Amino acid sequence: MTGMNTIRVGIIGFGLSGRYFHAPLLLAHPGYSIKMVSTSREQEAKALIADVQVVGDPSTLIRHPDIDLIVNCAPNTFHFSYSAEALDTGKHVVIEKPFVTTVADGERLIESAARLNRVVSVFHNRRWDSDFLTVRHLIGSRRLGNIKHFESHMDRWRPHLRAQRWREQPLEGSGVFYDLGPHLIDQALELFGMPERIMADIQCQKVGGTTDDYFHVTLHYGSMRVILQSSSFSSTSHRYQIFGELGTFVKFGADPQESQLRRGLSLFDHEFGKEQERDFGLITDPDTGLSQPVPSERGHYLAFYDQLYESLTQQRAAPATDEEALRSIRLIELAVRSSRAGSVVHI
Repeated sequence: MTGMNTIRVGIIGFGLSGRYFHAPLLLAHPGYSIKMVSTSREQEAKALIADVQVVGDPSTLIRHPDIDLIVNCAPNTFHFSYSAEALDTGKHVVIEKPFVTTVADGERLIESAARLNRVVSVFHNRRWDSDFLTVRHLIGSRRLGNIKHFESHMDRWRPHLRAQRWREQPLEGSGVFYDLGPHLIDQALELFGMPERIMADIQCQKVGGTTDDYFHVTLHYGSMRVILQSSSFSSTSHRYQIFGELGTFVKFGADPQESQLRRGLSLFDHEFGKEQERDFGLITDPDTGLSQPVPSERGHYLAFYDQLYESLTQQRAAPATDEEALRSIRLIELAVRSSRAGSVVHI
């Protein structure tokens, strides 16, 4: 590290995640300095990041001696190879989700990080969504009693093919399940731990599509069921639906941070991370039928890089540890197996 523990960062890829998530968060944190970006979008990178060096070849960035941390926002197919190369050159690594595309690759990265005393983490930023923070507190406070049924949806209205995008091309790690599945699975694991069994239905529903655009996953925890779903043909479904012994909670609307980052709102704006009152979830007492809004907690994606900074400078735990990253990939692999077999898979 250099200077006052300033962590010098190189970003691979400057698409959605690199441009609108990682770069603004890193720029807002005084402990990081973005030195290099590997991208074909040179003008966009230089317009956002002062004095940044832009290169085309990711290996040039990875092997540069003045970089401490690699943020890997390349397509999922390259999550393992670029990250393995970065670890071998002595860099710490943050990988955009999913961590990797196979458990075997994840185990190899974890072994390399441990052997080389480097940090490898995955960007599970949805742990700091306003709605998830609210749900986590609600379940922890036991206002709903013992949970019997938990649904988490990330449905979107995207009915048309966008074949020019790599996520809709038949590549390793493409499709909506590897895109949104890691978020929903990680949140479920944070709330409830590992399930006992898993049943999944992963499909391509778009005419002419070559990758999955729909999934419905059921996690079994004793008699409790956790349902995780994404459809490209819905614009009205709820975000959360939770049934407990003492009441129910239903929430529509999405955490605002992604849309705020896309439109360039400063992380220090007093509205950043705050949901509108109309998007608050409702808790209902089934005995009286009365409902009341539950104000959403403020979302805080910068917490990821706060914790990562402490991990790199004070040797504290990473914001999403490598083992936490790997457990999501284990469930993804089991879900794919379940969907192909059409059966429940025991864990």
